[in-house]
Amino acid sequence: MDISAFSRLVFSSTPLLAGSTVSWLSLHLGWAVVLGSGVCMICNWLLPRYRWVFAFVVMLWTLLPNAASPAFWLGLALQSPSLMSVVLCVGWLLPRSGREAGAVADSRAQKILLVLGAVLGWVLLLDTLAWFPVSVYAWGFGSGAVALALLAAALLWLFIGSRVSALLLAMMALFVLTRAPSGNVWDALLDPFLWLALQIGWFFSVVRRHWMSRRSSPATRA
Repeated sequence: MDISAFSRLVFSSTPLLAGSTVSWLSLHLGWAVVLGSGVCMICNWLLPRYRWVFAFVVMLWTLLPNAASPAFWLGLALQSPSLMSVVLCVGWLLPRSGREAGAVADSRAQKILLVLGAVLGWVLLLDTLAWFPVSVYAWGFGSGAVALALLAAALLWLFIGSRVSALLLAMMALFVLTRAPSGNVWDALLDPFLWLALQIGWFFSVVRRHWMSRRSSPATRA
């Protein structure tokens, strides 16, 4: 695809929705990647070959049609996973660089994305309760929201230049090309499963910092 066609997809004035094939792949293949990476994370104590075999079996199970697949039931409860969830899972599985500068940049980018994701989730939640005069979710089908998300991803990569921001840019490019999972950019950036994970991660981060500050305070050591 050339630059002009790519630009027309980004700045199109009419909403572009995901097709039936893309929707099916977003549900089944998306959950297959998420569950497979989850198995690798949970079964980290196993030998790599056994861990990957277990993950591969779970992914094949997820690709089964209809109610035989866990994706069917997960889709009823949590919809399709966002492209962000899928890209983050793939990025977690890829080999990591041991350079300290890259690790620091990734940490900064992760904190920024955590805050932005948590705020976006609360905005969308309040939007479903009709707290705003306009529909924020409906705006996600338009080209303005796509351009804003692309601009934010580009600025994050420009000023931080981390692996995480590169994954975000890759996710946005994938959304422009496929409109997965629903054609709405907010569904590509966030899903209920990822938002819950962000909230839980933020909670444990606050508790850990509070616990460490209490242990390091003079009164506690005395």
